[in-house]
Amino acid sequence: MKNKKLTALSWKGVILSIIVLATFGFIAVKATLDYIYCKELQATVDKGIVVEAEIVALKHKSGGGHGSLYYIMYRYVDEDGIVYESYCGRGGGDYWEEEEARKLIGEKVEIYIGGLSKVGAQPLSWPVSYGSKISVSTDIVSMSVFYSAIVLYIGAVIIYCLFFYDKLPIRKKKSDNAENSADVS
Repeated sequence: MKNKKLTALSWKGVILSIIVLATFGFIAVKATLDYIYCKELQATVDKGIVVEAEIVALKHKSGGGHGSLYYIMYRYVDEDGIVYESYCGRGGGDYWEEEEARKLIGEKVEIYIGGLSKVGAQPLSWPVSYGSKISVSTDIVSMSVFYSAIVLYIGAVIIYCLFFYDKLPIRKKKSDNAENSADVS
């Protein structure tokens, strides 16, 4: 009877490994790019170039039974034609009725600006107020977890292959002892 055990070097094992490594790699690379972007935003804030942007829109988000939440979107166009556009978090941190939130459109908000990002060539801007903070901790954790997972997965596949093909020293000793016992009989 033929052994149908999944081996790491079978076509199913190779496809599974490619899928797992591609998924881990994609998430790790995305976290790395987000980390770099956040570091660029922090450098923008550290430069201290502050301008007034206009609140141009609100993004609606359901509050899950607690009302609605509106994120404030600002826009600023500099003399070079770069459009700085992003959200500055929740306006004051409260849940609002739509009428109250719409009153903010047209108001001014101070933002930091810093040219174009090297990652994705998007404009770098960050609100001075409204409670938004730059945080790289999630990106660092994601990078650490998924790059480690890639290394551990590759290590596990190597150990599995060595074990499966009797190349591990522990496995060889047991095989040699079993052969020696059979020769004595």
